[in-house]
Amino acid sequence: MGYIIACDFDGTVTSSDTIVAIMKRFAQQDSEAVLQGILDRRISIQQGVTTLFQILESSDKERIIDFVLSEVKIRPGFQQLLDTAKALDIPFYIISGGMHFFIDPIIAQFNGIKSVYANDVDFSSVHMQVEWRYPCDKLCESGQCGTCKPSIVRTLKDDRVIAIGDSITDIKLAEVADVLFTTDKLTSYAEDNDIPHIAFETFREIAERLKEVTT
Repeated sequence: MGYIIACDFDGTVTSSDTIVAIMKRFAQQDSEAVLQGILDRRISIQQGVTTLFQILESSDKERIIDFVLSEVKIRPGFQQLLDTAKALDIPFYIISGGMHFFIDPIIAQFNGIKSVYANDVDFSSVHMQVEWRYPCDKLCESGQCGTCKPSIVRTLKDDRVIAIGDSITDIKLAEVADVLFTTDKLTSYAEDNDIPHIAFETFREIAERLKEVTT
């Protein structure tokens, strides 16, 4: 049995949360309460993100893409980690609650990602409508994950899971991980709940530990 890597995007591949950055730039006043409700876990991720994108105007699509390409920074060492995973024959998947329309342009410069699991957006109305592509399966007790990361992992090869994440959207993924790399809020959650984890700040740190944790 081998390994796969299941890596979050917003706040993990990127140095800060992309959706939060988009909302602060294009809908700060209207989105603040919803963002806080998601972080406080008073609002489900699916409900909260659906509401956030309904605030955004479809006509802003290209402006948002330009914004993320110019302003959103990639966490250092990402290509090094992809190269290391490839050398160790570990498939690398991005599993995100974010949207393809802004994720795909950001990661286009990188090589070694096997697949990206994210959501689509319908731009045909005045405001954006999220099209959730990966609902919870029968084994997920939540039913409101939006992008259900454990459900996606269960459809992949029957291998051990190396999870990489940063926030509350990665809690369910952390619970099914065999090896867990954490940063930011997910590190605090793992510490508070006695979940074994390896804290990191850059992908170089993960790349340096990858062979060790898989042998």
